[in-house]
Amino acid sequence: MLKSIGPLYVSRGVRVSRHYPWISHLLFADDCLIFTQASKRGADRVAEILETYNKRSRQLVNKNKSAVFFSPNCQHDCQAEVHESLQIPNEALAERYLGLPTAVQGGAVDAFNYVSSRVRGFVGGWAEKNLSCAVREVLLKANSQSVPTYPMACFKLPPAACKKLMSAVSNYWWGCSLDNHNIHWLSWEKLTRPKCQGGMGFRDFPLFNQAMLGKQGWRLMTRPELLCAKVLKGKYYPSCDFLSAAKKKRSLATWRAILHGRDVLKRVLIRRVGPGDINIWQDNWIPGLRSLKPAFRLPSAYVEKVCDLFVLGTRVWNTQLVMDSFLALDGMEVLKVKPSERAVEDVLARAFEKHGTYSVPSAYRILKEDQTAKAMATNGEAMSS
Repeated sequence: MLKSIGPLYVSRGVRVSRHYPWISHLLFADDCLIFTQASKRGADRVAEILETYNKRSRQLVNKNKSAVFFSPNCQHDCQAEVHESLQIPNEALAERYLGLPTAVQGGAVDAFNYVSSRVRGFVGGWAEKNLSCAVREVLLKANSQSVPTYPMACFKLPPAACKKLMSAVSNYWWGCSLDNHNIHWLSWEKLTRPKCQGGMGFRDFPLFNQAMLGKQGWRLMTRPELLCAKVLKGKYYPSCDFLSAAKKKRSLATWRAILHGRDVLKRVLIRRVGPGDINIWQDNWIPGLRSLKPAFRLPSAYVEKVCDLFVLGTRVWNTQLVMDSFLALDGMEVLKVKPSERAVEDVLARAFEKHGTYSVPSAYRILKEDQTAKAMATNGEAMSS
């Protein structure tokens, strides 16, 4: 497959801003995507390259299976010149490429209909009346819940799409069909709780989607040398770090999805204490606390940075100052933290994990625990009123 995208700036490739690296081609699976200027000069250059490749390798590009894709602002005259030069008549972009939608705009509800349709196709072919609850549980967890995993790793599924997935799984679990609708004896929120908490351990699709997207943000932070990381940084946050990047108008759906997953990172990332250049009251840095930072600031606390809590000239806690600045429980947890003597900076790491790297199951567990706590608090308030 050969795809050419334009119009763009120069014939050597494409870039969207001066902070953006030049990209001339991408090799993915068995496809070659070539990016060039949408002009006769750019098309002639691509045709020349393909001809040279044909002579040297004795391999000919199948132009009937190739396609040219233009940007929306490309003029029709320019498109005709490119088609004539490349001798590629096809001008189309498939609805999906390698299992993912190629065009996601706005709410993009229709772009992910294939996910819920496939799940419904799974559960529709299983005879629930002839299967035990244990078998139905295994089928749902091993098949239906794994279908959306791939698109959830790249896009934020719209609420309507997640609701369709939840409805398909929940209806099958309670024995519903097209002809009858049985009573759902437990809410979906309770079904997605772990079994130790009275649930069935089914996935909450929006929360799992957010946990999956958090991994993409973790890769941008830990592997800045990747081409994807360089492109996104040049486009959306050239002058700041990923955690400080702002959400821009008309940003791509993939970037909006990554920012959605960034909320998980802010919840589970922690700064390992080294020199102590950490804001005591805003940054996460106390692993022993659920909130990862002090829950309350005493009126007498005047310190702002973690390094202010050290004995002057060392990285040893000033015990009396610590106990005077925090509540007793928070102060005890602060004293358990061991500042690194060799670290030259306070590094970011994954909280609640010994190895310090991002884990999707762990992030999902934290999100689910927060949701359960909110649900229980809401139910308690409703009962008291």
